Amino acid sequence: MQAIKLSIAMNQDPQEKESLLLKSRSGRACIREGYQFFTSHFRRIFRHTWFVALCFAILSATAAALPVLVSPALIWPALLLYLVAVILLLVTSYRLLVRKGLFERLPKGSIPRWAWLRHLGMETLVWLFCLVVILSLTVITALPMLIVMAANWLNNIGILTGDPDGMPDYMTWLTIVVFLIAGFIQAYVWLTILGPVYMMRGSITQQEKERAEMKAKIEEESKPKEYVQNLIYRP
Repeated sequence: MQAIKLSIAMNQDPQEKESLLLKSRSGRACIREGYQFFTSHFRRIFRHTWFVALCFAILSATAAALPVLVSPALIWPALLLYLVAVILLLVTSYRLLVRKGLFERLPKGSIPRWAWLRHLGMETLVWLFCLVVILSLTVITALPMLIVMAANWLNNIGILTGDPDGMPDYMTWLTIVVFLIAGFIQAYVWLTILGPVYMMRGSITQQEKERAEMKAKIEEESKPKEYVQNLIYRP
């Protein structure tokens, strides 16, 4: 029911979109509403990001193939390539979804430079929970890829010890296809992090806005008192 309400609200005019984003939330609320946002808008997200996900699948398949099909010594360059692919996926997808109007663009300077430190608890909760979810889903979705990788490694170890090559001729192409499919699925596993982080940024923006308004109100209310005191105690 909440997911339906969230979907209806996100399809309303920009003013209502902004009111949905700029709302004070707890860390748990950011996680819950962020995943509701992602699932209720998955079709639109997929329609706008499938090409980015395909590029990520190619990069991640290349990273997985380096230590498996080329040399195990390339494990660290492969990990670096995969990390770069994840960063490019998240940054490019977020900017693309903002440009398509699915995500509301926050005004520049809406969050002061050091304001993140005041919300460190909420940020830690959101990031850790999202990473645990991503890790769990990655293990499940990458299981066929891990099986193929293990089979290739065991075959290579057998060849080094003098055993004949037991893999069929099509195994290399099968490995590449499995890596590509797994990489494409993992792209959307990684993209699930955008929803909670998007809600978290909106929450921090709203809380900082309320904090600034409260501070300005207190300063405004204190001015008449200071003026009267200056008149009374003026020498």
